Amino acid sequence: MKSRQLAFSFAPTPVNEAKGVTIQRAVGAERMALLDPILLLDHASIAPGSPTVGFPRHPHRGIETLSYVLAGEVGHKDSIGNDGTVGANGSQWMTAGNGIFHEEMLVAEADGAEMIQLWFSLPKALKRVPPAYVGAEPSQIPLVGSESGNVRVVAGSYEGTDGPFQGIAVRPTVLDVELNPGGQMEIPTEPGASTIAYAVRGSLVVDGHTLPAPRLLVFADGDQVEITAGPNAGRFLFVSAQPLNEPVLQFRSFVMNTPEDIQETLAMIASGEFGK
Repeated sequence: MKSRQLAFSFAPTPVNEAKGVTIQRAVGAERMALLDPILLLDHASIAPGSPTVGFPRHPHRGIETLSYVLAGEVGHKDSIGNDGTVGANGSQWMTAGNGIFHEEMLVAEADGAEMIQLWFSLPKALKRVPPAYVGAEPSQIPLVGSESGNVRVVAGSYEGTDGPFQGIAVRPTVLDVELNPGGQMEIPTEPGASTIAYAVRGSLVVDGHTLPAPRLLVFADGDQVEITAGPNAGRFLFVSAQPLNEPVLQFRSFVMNTPEDIQETLAMIASGEFGK
């Protein structure tokens, strides 16, 4: 098998988009086109003792989101009637489709609250599907253990184990990987898929480079990724998905294909039709 080489890596960029929330943006803005169909990776956290804060009611269209909780709890409410909260190692998947309003709030526990959110573009043919939401409790995220560490299968499959989210349009593989000190893992990938790893804790060694968290690793093409933990335990979120190779136009939290799509979206909001 051909191992993927490290193409490049960089530290996430702090952004100020939610009062009281620390956000490190690893994928987004000018980096979006390189990682089709992965549009955004945000690492958000609040400190222990913080009040419940987050992202008040706001609209989305044309994407699917996956929020993975690392610590504390994250609550979700939306305009189609869904209301749920998941804790550490749980996850939430939302299809914005033709339009949805939602809010996400972080609830601090003894170690604060922390989550990673991913945005995936919907294929052009599915941009207008009805919105939907599914939450997965920590007990619903399967755990695959080995001498090197543990893998939680959030979406897609790993070593014959399927994650709870199998309906995401771009069929991503999303894994929460915890490596023991010096532990090594080989993760199979589909050739041609956009493939990244986001280092959350400790340090990772790839191609002889030691990369401390927080850091995004972007891989070249191949059949598998090889990652080793540094002298301390390492934790990372692994994401891989085939590109859509379609035009993408993003305006705020709307990701469509043409200027006319964006104009249609704004008209839907103005008329009150959006998110119903």
